[in-house]
Amino acid sequence: MKKVRRIFLAGFFSGIFFFFLTSLSLYSLLSKDLPSIEDIRRYKPILVTKVFDDQGRLIYEFGGEKRVFVPLEEIPPLVRECFIAVEDKRFYQHCGVDLIRLFGALFYNLRKFSFRQGASTITQQLARNMFLTPEKSLLRKLKELILALKLEMSESKEEILERYLNQVCFGHGVYGIEQAANFYFGKKAKDLTLNEACLLASLVKKPEVYSPLKNPEKALERRNLFLKVLYEQKKITKEDYEKTRHSPLPELVGRRIANEAPYAMEMIRLYIEDKYGEDFLYRRGAKIYTTLDLRMQREANIALETKLREIEEKYQLPVKKEDYKIGAGRPSYLQGALLAIDPKTGYVRALVGGRDFRHSQFNRVTQMLRQAGSAFKVFVFTAAIDNGFYPSQIEIDGPISIPIAGLQEPYEPKNYDRNYIGPISLRKALALSRNVIAVKLTERLTPKVVRDYAYRLGIKSPLRAYLSLALGSSEVSLWDMTFSFATLANYGRRVKPILIKRIETEEGVIEENLPFSQQVISPQTAFLVTNMMESVLDEGTGYWARRVGFQRRAAGKTGTTDDFTDCWFIGFTPQLVCGVWVGYDEKKTIFPGATGGVVACPIWAEFMNSALKDYPEEEFSPPDSIVLRKVCEETGLLANPRCPLTREEYFILGKEPKECDRH
Repeated sequence: MKKVRRIFLAGFFSGIFFFFLTSLSLYSLLSKDLPSIEDIRRYKPILVTKVFDDQGRLIYEFGGEKRVFVPLEEIPPLVRECFIAVEDKRFYQHCGVDLIRLFGALFYNLRKFSFRQGASTITQQLARNMFLTPEKSLLRKLKELILALKLEMSESKEEILERYLNQVCFGHGVYGIEQAANFYFGKKAKDLTLNEACLLASLVKKPEVYSPLKNPEKALERRNLFLKVLYEQKKITKEDYEKTRHSPLPELVGRRIANEAPYAMEMIRLYIEDKYGEDFLYRRGAKIYTTLDLRMQREANIALETKLREIEEKYQLPVKKEDYKIGAGRPSYLQGALLAIDPKTGYVRALVGGRDFRHSQFNRVTQMLRQAGSAFKVFVFTAAIDNGFYPSQIEIDGPISIPIAGLQEPYEPKNYDRNYIGPISLRKALALSRNVIAVKLTERLTPKVVRDYAYRLGIKSPLRAYLSLALGSSEVSLWDMTFSFATLANYGRRVKPILIKRIETEEGVIEENLPFSQQVISPQTAFLVTNMMESVLDEGTGYWARRVGFQRRAAGKTGTTDDFTDCWFIGFTPQLVCGVWVGYDEKKTIFPGATGGVVACPIWAEFMNSALKDYPEEEFSPPDSIVLRKVCEETGLLANPRCPLTREEYFILGKEPKECDRH
């Protein structure tokens, strides 16, 4: 009998020893591929990067897992209890593995020959979500157990619960309790009611099945089941249980953030990935504060799309946007782009790079180079005024023929209407966009001088120093053109373009962009050219702005290219500069007679009216050394008492013309 007892005890202790030895070996073997305790402590959840406008309004979020971290103290005890009661009622008693629940699940699975019962604690779920795949296998389960034990050794229960509530998935790409509260109910986690908290807790197991947005009936049934669990565990009163059980599902928001500035967000994405890397953008939870004004951005989207649809209908264009199907290749319908900036700071206020980002990610504000047509004449007249010409100066609008070295045929530019006016002031020549006058000025100044002024004001693309440069023969971007016009609006100070104000992480501000400007032409020259450009809207090719209801003082210039392929209008008030381009991606006629005034100018006016509705009206104030003098309309010289027709004109003090000697 004693011998049998000794054999039994020897076998028993040998079995225990073998079990622990095997367990230890298995633990060591599996731990090699698992994170260490230090790795666990250093782990940070994937956090969404948020992009805000200049008023702090959320524009967009970057990240596959939409998550905002919230500390445990900001999560109400009731919300915590909901998750503990449902997911792991012995959370505070076990050491990461609930042996009672584990053996119960093991017994069930052996009877059913399946792995349907998981028995994972909150700690195990967290371990799986942080470091493992969701596959159902014995190996994964063993790794999960080991990681859970490591978690319990490295973190307190409160830290584990905080991590869990910020890590768990709630469906629809939403992770963490704070983001879930915002997505489903439009509120913060600290403001959740019992009804809402219980509904969120019920989603954790299978969010795709129990989503109240997809399956409200199943969600209601699941919520009531969890309410009962809370009541049975004495976490809520009978009164709260009955009241909530008979309540409908809470009002749902399903708040997805519509990307209202997709082209600007793409610019930001490319910049951040290039400078800080993909991991920073999609995992670090940075906050990017932009210069965009979300209200202006919305107005820009509406103005561009509304007016282009009107053009499609009015002129019966053969291809319309509504006919396009996603995935059909490069869109062939009429396109447009709009850029609005603050001329004093260089802040980008609104940017629309095309009609639909889903159809085409090509940014027509920054990436597209097209001929600007007559909009380029602004650089010619700026160079002229800065080199001694004056607004009332009379030139002859008539046929010209200019021999070109190396060419057999002379250069003979024509006006758009193929007519000639004769004697005309520079002010009126710019307002009516007379090609002959622009070419004459360029010939006298030389194309190189005109090119240099374009560069000085803000053009970055290569320009060919030919006489045809005066008529916009070189290709430029809407971005450069708009910022160049901003130099005039800012009294000759060229501003640095700014889209991102600052970038913040948990460590603080890591990048900040402050306004910077440089005086590139005199304030007097900038004012005179701006004042001449006001005539474009009041009595020239930009009169369409007035026809559609834009009444503020503003300056601008139209642009139209040969065969009516590109339409431009760039204009500004003292507070805002806006550039608009319209055309096809393939260079082809929009419709016969499609000019910058007819096509682009109404879009500009529609946007500016809406964008500036809360801004006071301002005028362009003359800087020092600008004087107002009466001139003779016939000669453009200072008027004497005998001149029959006179008007007032601005001049730089000391550079006024002589007195009229014809009358």
